[in-house]
Amino acid sequence: MTNESKQSIINKRCYPKNIQGDEFSLYISNYPVIVKYLSERIGNQNKVLVEMCCGVGVTLMFLGNSFKKVIGVDNDRKELNYCSKNLKLAKLNKEPELIWGNVTDIELLKKIKADIVIYDIPYWREYESEGKGDLTKKNPELKNFIERVKKYISKNIIIFAPPHYSYSFIKSKLGDCEYEKIFINGKHDRNIVYLGKLKKKVGVAQKRLST
Repeated sequence: MTNESKQSIINKRCYPKNIQGDEFSLYISNYPVIVKYLSERIGNQNKVLVEMCCGVGVTLMFLGNSFKKVIGVDNDRKELNYCSKNLKLAKLNKEPELIWGNVTDIELLKKIKADIVIYDIPYWREYESEGKGDLTKKNPELKNFIERVKKYISKNIIIFAPPHYSYSFIKSKLGDCEYEKIFINGKHDRNIVYLGKLKKKVGVAQKRLST
C-alpha cells in the first residue's frame, strides 16, 4: 500500500478524474506533465511507439495521438485491463495494440514492429522504505535487456529510470547517452535517458516541470 489515497494521487498528479487503476498502479505511473513534455520532443505521426512495462497506460494516454500507432506491453493482466480502459477513455485517433507478455521474452520482442521504444523501469520508493528490498532488483539486467531491444526492435530508446540511477551508473551500462534529471514541483522524480537518434547531446541536463 502507498501512504496516499487513490484520490490524492489523482489530484496531485493531475490525472483525468475517471482514470482506472488502484493506488499502487497509479503511484508508480508517470506524471502527465512529463509525458506532455516528451510528446513535444519525440512526437512523430509517421512513427510507431512501443512502451515496455506500460502499466495502466498513462504514458500511452498522453502520447497516443502524437504517433502513427502506440503499443503497450506488460506481464500483469490486471494492469493491462486498466490500460485498455484508460486508452479508451483517452479516445485516441488510432486503435492501440496491447500485448500481454514478459519483456525479456526474445520471441515476443521479435514480433514487435516499432520505431521508438520506451522502457519504464518498474520502481516504487515505498516498497524499499517498508523494508521489502529494492524492487528494481526484480527487473531484467539493464545492459542485456537494452541490447536485446536494440537488436530486435529499435536503437531509438527512451528509458524512465529511478532517481537513484546515477549518470555514471547508466553510462557504465549503456555507454554515451543523454541523461535528463526530471524535477516535478521541485522534487527529483526520475531520470529520462535518450539513446540512438533521440539523443540530442551526451551528458547530464535538468528539466524542471510543474503540475
